[in-house]
Amino acid sequence: MSVRSAWGWLFATFVLVLPFPVLGPFGGMVPPANHLILLAATSAVAASEGAAGPVPGLLVLFALHAVVTLLAALALAWVASRLLGGLQPGVRRSLVWVAIALMLAIALSFELYTPPFGRAPTANLLGVLS
Repeated sequence: MSVRSAWGWLFATFVLVLPFPVLGPFGGMVPPANHLILLAATSAVAASEGAAGPVPGLLVLFALHAVVTLLAALALAWVASRLLGGLQPGVRRSLVWVAIALMLAIALSFELYTPPFGRAPTANLLGVLS
C-alpha cells in the first residue's frame, strides 16, 4: 500500500469514526460524517423552505463544523500516513487495515458519541449516524 492510499483509507475512516465536539447551543461529540449530514439536512431545509429565521445561522454553524472537522480528520490522516511512510508497503497495508478494523469495531461496540439531537444521551456509531 502506498502512503497516499494509506492516507485515503485513514481519512475515510477518521471521517466516519473520530468524535469531534459540536459547538454552539447543541453540544455533543460526533464524527465528521454526522456534521456533513446535519449540513446537508439544513441545506435541504434552506433550499426548500427558504432561509429565514434561525436557518441561516444553523447553516453557517453546521458548515463551519463540517469544514473544521474534515480538515482535522485530513490532518490526522496525513500525520498518521507520514508516520507509516518509512515502513515496507506490506507492513503498512497490514497496519492500516488492522487500525481501520479496530477503530470500526470500537465505534460500533461502545457508546463513544454524544449525539446533539439523539433520543439517548450516548450512542455507538450506528446510533449517531442513523
